[in-house]
Amino acid sequence: MNKVCGHKGIYLLGEKQGGKGKFGGIWTGKTEDGQRKVSVKCIEKYSPSMPSLMQRLSEIKHPNVAPVIDTWTAEDGCLYVVREYVEGTDLKTIFTTKDIYRKIDEMRFVEAGRAVLRALSVVHEAGIIHRDVKPANIVIPNDENGQMEFEKAVLIDFEQCSDYPYTGDIRTSFALIFSPPEMLLKRNKLVCPASDLFALSISLFQLIMGKAPYSDCNPEILVNLQLTYPMKQPSRMDDKLYAVLSKAAYKEPFRLPPRRLSPEEIEQTLAKGIEGRYQTAKEMLDDLEKVEKTFKPISWLRKIME
Repeated sequence: MNKVCGHKGIYLLGEKQGGKGKFGGIWTGKTEDGQRKVSVKCIEKYSPSMPSLMQRLSEIKHPNVAPVIDTWTAEDGCLYVVREYVEGTDLKTIFTTKDIYRKIDEMRFVEAGRAVLRALSVVHEAGIIHRDVKPANIVIPNDENGQMEFEKAVLIDFEQCSDYPYTGDIRTSFALIFSPPEMLLKRNKLVCPASDLFALSISLFQLIMGKAPYSDCNPEILVNLQLTYPMKQPSRMDDKLYAVLSKAAYKEPFRLPPRRLSPEEIEQTLAKGIEGRYQTAKEMLDDLEKVEKTFKPISWLRKIME
């Protein structure tokens, strides 16, 4: 194992996870005394504010936020972030592993959404926007018997986070399917807590319905769908659930395609869309707590017809 020395201790790096990734590498490892399993991430490209953001995240102690244990900038300029390793499975893996996904009651995803909203509430209160909420960044931990605990979902991967209110230059990468219009159009000064709630809404829709509200193999068409069309209610989706998800993912329609509008009108339209959403994670959580089912009951005849 390779050793890295941080501000708060020495960490033994084990297996590297996946490829290099967008911003650097990530390894599993443990503290030098072997008492804690950790995830060590090297971020090669980051905004000037990122070190201080990671330091602020290390001060957040919440069961639904992956704990940041240590952070430092190495001599080569790479920002290292050490967080406690969360034993479990991320929601993207669950969604794409059909043998697992088909056995899960959809209300479990609602439970996970509530947990993520609790996490976002404390993160937003700290003046931080996650900017990359999606199933791959939500881990479902296991209990001592190996059973998944959706109600204890943990929000991970803050390497794209930014200050709120916006205070400087930030990267503009985004997850195409889950990002709100203000991120798709790179209006970074408009990114706010409602932007994270938008991304969570799209994530929950995909997990519950088995597909995203917008999809197309052509990225340009997909972007147009995300910018232009509202989230439609599937016939089977429960009314209360749809009310929550559609409000969180609200967007004001553009009068014309954005490329034909002035920058001022684009920003005015985006801002109006943001105003139509939940403004805080607590507001969305309060309404999601009232959801008791995901699907409307349907007759056996209608079920056969569908």
